[in-house]
Amino acid sequence: MPRLRVLLTHERFAPDFGGGGEYVVLEIARRLIARGVDLRILVAGDRTVTEFEGIPTTRIGIPRHAFPLALPRILRAARHRDLVQTFNYHAALPSYLAARMRGLPCICHMLGLFDAEWLTLRGAVAGRVWRGWERMLLRLPFDRTVFLSDFSRDLGIRLGAKPERSEVNEPGIELDRFKPAGTKTPTVLFVGKWEERKGLSDVLAIAARLPDYPFRVVGWGENEAGWRAAAPPNLTFVPFQRGAALEAEFARASVFLFPSRAETFGLVVAQAMSAGCAIVSSVPLGFDGPVARPGDIDGMTTMVHRFLTDKDALATTGARNQAAAQRFDWDRHIDRLLALYEQVLAARSKRTVAAAGPGTL
Repeated sequence: MPRLRVLLTHERFAPDFGGGGEYVVLEIARRLIARGVDLRILVAGDRTVTEFEGIPTTRIGIPRHAFPLALPRILRAARHRDLVQTFNYHAALPSYLAARMRGLPCICHMLGLFDAEWLTLRGAVAGRVWRGWERMLLRLPFDRTVFLSDFSRDLGIRLGAKPERSEVNEPGIELDRFKPAGTKTPTVLFVGKWEERKGLSDVLAIAARLPDYPFRVVGWGENEAGWRAAAPPNLTFVPFQRGAALEAEFARASVFLFPSRAETFGLVVAQAMSAGCAIVSSVPLGFDGPVARPGDIDGMTTMVHRFLTDKDALATTGARNQAAAQRFDWDRHIDRLLALYEQVLAARSKRTVAAAGPGTL
């Protein structure tokens, strides 16, 4: 059986990272190659970088925001490919157009959906432009639009995605690496970008109301000095780190606090679940307990305080979350993705045969 030939496009690829989306792209690429897929990767960025951890890449030497101008390059790269796999935002439209011009199926993973939050992120004018761009991408007739969670798919459909073309395929995490420590410390942990969208101001406010407990904020951001100046004494900022150091942060923490205002999945929530943390979060990822409301400082403070003072509830909730996290399995994600590739390729083949007519058989 011939190898499946896939063109993967995205605006960034490791070692360039902007957040959890690039982790998802990297793991999909790594695991497709491990399954025997002939994968060609075309991304924006420094053209002198030709591989990452043994994964070959072609970078076209343009800023990621200029990726929509790369249609001719994507069109050339799609030659002799069976399928195009892309991701929002900047690579999605030109990749869709190139796939259509080549007569290939195109799958798009929606890594981010912000809707009204764009107005906060970009302001009233630019925010409406970005919001409109997002809705345009959702309405494109990709062969399949893949969402990372049920709640993300629901939002996508409300914003214009076709239900019959919309799939959910939850990503995985390193379940064997995110585990609870033998003894948890009475610490509240936040991991993510230091910005308003992630609810960091809520974290600072809750820490100020619980001065007897340590809070650790692991991440990165442009306004680090401003966030540090606003933080209470019991809150420690920790520069973002990957690997064993990050895993140890999750392993030791008792409570994971993540009041984000816009997420499509929430990898850090899944990692905290796997590490046996109690979760106080606005991301409805199926953890044990109620989903918090961003901005509800009183309610989240009460939830955090309850976990920190009730060891039985903390232990029970942590164990349930660890069990629930076992569904975030990368093999499962790749199995479903390859099955989806087979479906769209078979459907495209049937349409080609039907268009040719019975005289060609």
